[in-house]
Amino acid sequence: MGADEPTRRRVKLALRNGLHLTPITELVKRALEFESEINICFDGKVANARSAMELMLLGATHGAELTIEGSGKDVDPALNAVSRILESKPR
Repeated sequence: MGADEPTRRRVKLALRNGLHLTPITELVKRALEFESEINICFDGKVANARSAMELMLLGATHGAELTIEGSGKDVDPALNAVSRILESKPR
């Protein structure tokens, strides 16, 4: 992977109700804690993890295969934090 290429990770959306307001709010808060740019890709669409509106427009439902892309100096912990939210099992 070149220096300018983003780090990518594939995750399966485990949230029973898909990507909706509650997890989106949590996701945006976590994404803002990192310097790295994080995008979530689904079905040909890309959303900035810091934008609740963009995340809502992804329309990702339970079981969706998502790709998380990130670049920046703290990309690994940022991807880990975002992945944990998306892969959370419903309580």
